[in-house]
Amino acid sequence: MIIQKEIIINKSVQDAWNLLGPRFGDIYLWASTINHTEIKGEGKNGAPCSERGCDTTLGGIKEKLLEYSANEHLVKFDIYQGLPPMAKNALNTWQVTVVSKEKSKFTIKSDVALKGIIGLIMQPMMKLMMGKMVKEMTEDFKFFVENGEPSKAKLKAMRKYKG
Repeated sequence: MIIQKEIIINKSVQDAWNLLGPRFGDIYLWASTINHTEIKGEGKNGAPCSERGCDTTLGGIKEKLLEYSANEHLVKFDIYQGLPPMAKNALNTWQVTVVSKEKSKFTIKSDVALKGIIGLIMQPMMKLMMGKMVKEMTEDFKFFVENGEPSKAKLKAMRKYKG
């Protein structure tokens, strides 16, 4: 099951990459679905880490960084812990590309492998739910890159998380 979403950002590719790549561990600052992150391990090719743990609105997950390219403005990671039981794995590729000097495009592609009959039955619901999360995440990212502060959705999530 593949979920993909793109959004145009009114900032340069370098501005967007600075948040996506070097600040890979700071996703909790801008993503509404992420409450807290911890990074660990020494990253390769300039990556800030080799793994990221996230406290999400749906529970804790752990991710392993598979690819990091400052030249391609790309991060690829596998969610290896914390997925629902009907999911085998979830490979994610996030990338920013040049649209023009002051515009870039942020693309999220999630490839989730489901397992068993339950996975087959749950696929439409999972696709709908994950599609909504990915859409919100791209919008949160765009807002943070363009404004240097969290979106309204992220601020609401922060208030809810803190009590």
